Amino acid sequence: MSLFPAVIPEGVLLYHGTHTREVPKGFEWLAFEIEHAENFAGGRWRRPNHTDGEPHPGPPPLGTNMPLRVEDGPPKYPPFRPGKGHLHIYQAERPLNVLYIDGTAAGKTDMGTVDTQDILLAGNRSRVPMNDWKRADDLCALGKKWKIDGFIRMEPGFEVIYCDFTDGLRLISANQRPGVDEPGSVDNMWITSFEWARAAAQRYNGIGSGRVFVDYSSMVSAFFYPINLTNPDPKRPELPRLLGASSEEMDVVRGHVARSMARSVSSGQAPVNWQGVTDMVVTRYDKRLPLIAQTDSIEVIRSEVNGLLNIYIDYSESDDGFTAARRRCVEFYLQPVQVRTPEDELIYAAFENTTATICEALFKARQLVVEDSNMDESEAVYAVKQIISDLMAKLRWSEWKECGRCQPDEVCFVAMWPMGNVEDHYNPTCRNFTDIGGRHNYWRLPGRTPGHQTPPPHPPLCADGQPCQESQDSKNEEL
Repeated sequence: MSLFPAVIPEGVLLYHGTHTREVPKGFEWLAFEIEHAENFAGGRWRRPNHTDGEPHPGPPPLGTNMPLRVEDGPPKYPPFRPGKGHLHIYQAERPLNVLYIDGTAAGKTDMGTVDTQDILLAGNRSRVPMNDWKRADDLCALGKKWKIDGFIRMEPGFEVIYCDFTDGLRLISANQRPGVDEPGSVDNMWITSFEWARAAAQRYNGIGSGRVFVDYSSMVSAFFYPINLTNPDPKRPELPRLLGASSEEMDVVRGHVARSMARSVSSGQAPVNWQGVTDMVVTRYDKRLPLIAQTDSIEVIRSEVNGLLNIYIDYSESDDGFTAARRRCVEFYLQPVQVRTPEDELIYAAFENTTATICEALFKARQLVVEDSNMDESEAVYAVKQIISDLMAKLRWSEWKECGRCQPDEVCFVAMWPMGNVEDHYNPTCRNFTDIGGRHNYWRLPGRTPGHQTPPPHPPLCADGQPCQESQDSKNEEL
């Protein structure tokens, strides 16, 4: 639902798996991780009747044989025949201007993953999800108009639809991969997919190493507008859709994206690092809130609540209802922010809303365990745990889904298109390559029968192991 102008700095390495040594003519796909591109460079894939160097529909999915098809354009996936592939390594010759499309934007599903690209950017409401070739063609036509180089999307890891390989990239190497059954070839296909998932998992907290700079101050979101984002699927109300938004509304948002992209490319000002503000807020509370929600000790609760709130309280002043302290709590991590764009103002308001929700819950908890000396301790503990559990259910921070440290042969596995079962989405856990194989029933894929899409076995769990309340709030994806 959100889009972010971004820059890939000069010198960054990017990877491309293909069947030919030739540099693509026109647009193609690039990966930020080696394993991502290697999965598409293996000797087991080659497109029949394909002219080397011409643009083609892109890479095969994870080495699987899922029945993937399209209705209105060239197929992106099989049929293929065995052939030796190549791994290209490219380096950015200059800063590359790109647009990051948030969410699982590279997921070819009918669950809303391509709504932003098809309905908002391209104005196309009839394209089938699997027609990624035409989708990329439309995006690059828009990119040419907006004078940008490509589009960043997420699947397992992050990819770039790069619109012109002859402009802005330097080919470092194009090494041939071993053929099937040759020395150096992959013995187990699922290990290849597992290593791709592992590489993606290493970037759960961001691409890292300064490989992408996001202009948060120029972001555009459908949430900025009073438009209908209701999901027509009553089983998934937490997933916003653009199906109910009018074409006129999408025209307005698209125009906003164009203006923000132009301003970002030409601006010499540093954007607000809203990701940094997010990190400060989250790390302040993400461990302490689960502790308060889980413990039965009023002493622990009292200590944690005081530890979180005392920084905002001046015990020498008369502050009826802690009005001043509450305001300090809400604004504390926003103090360094220098708002400079209309988008900054909207993001600032969203942060204020979130921190106000956190602070309100904590001051309610403080009233029960610090100020109300007449309340029964067990009742106070129960009430505070309920307050904090409700808060966590509303926040739904991704930190509370983390697996912890996995074994060397495991990865913290979450549903990443096209991999993952329903339980992997709601309760990620450590899995090895034998566990990952064949897991994909979370995703509603074109060509699959409805029986493949099973409902959640239980509601998503919060950090205390209890079912979270359903929430309409949406969390911005992090790059």
